[in-house]
Amino acid sequence: MLGIPQGTLIDIETTGLNMGQDEIVLFGYIRGSHLEIICRSSREEAPFIAQLAELVPTLPKPFYAYNLAFEKGFLQAKGIDIEGIDLFQPWKEKAEALFLKWPKLDELFSHAEHYFNEPVISGRDVPLLWQRFLYTEDNNYLQQIIKHNESDLLRELYLLVYYRDSYKV
Repeated sequence: MLGIPQGTLIDIETTGLNMGQDEIVLFGYIRGSHLEIICRSSREEAPFIAQLAELVPTLPKPFYAYNLAFEKGFLQAKGIDIEGIDLFQPWKEKAEALFLKWPKLDELFSHAEHYFNEPVISGRDVPLLWQRFLYTEDNNYLQQIIKHNESDLLRELYLLVYYRDSYKV
């Protein structure tokens, strides 16, 4: 069984990039070999944040995330403090040393759908999918957000496990 020996891998989905204004709509994590996704299903954010505020302190430390500053900033804006290890850092440093732009997760790990020129849900799609869900109450929109988050978590898990020597606890 493949998993995280110590700590919790986290990934959130939001309605935008503004930590002070936009909302968290999904919190996904991998603890050990267990993947869990908690997704909002209502317009009201407060009960969802209360659920996260109760859950996050109970998760094993350290936290891992690709671009940890994003997760950390959004969670702190909601009153939830975390510390952790940024899975992005070694790739950022390598890109800078080679005078390349910082790599997005999708650039490090392509989806199989790209090969066949099929559409892939990206983080940029989440705000529109969330708005469509709120307008229609069609759970298929939530499922697309969940599928995107699962994909990100699994690709981040690969980074964490395969390149484990790049990350210092």
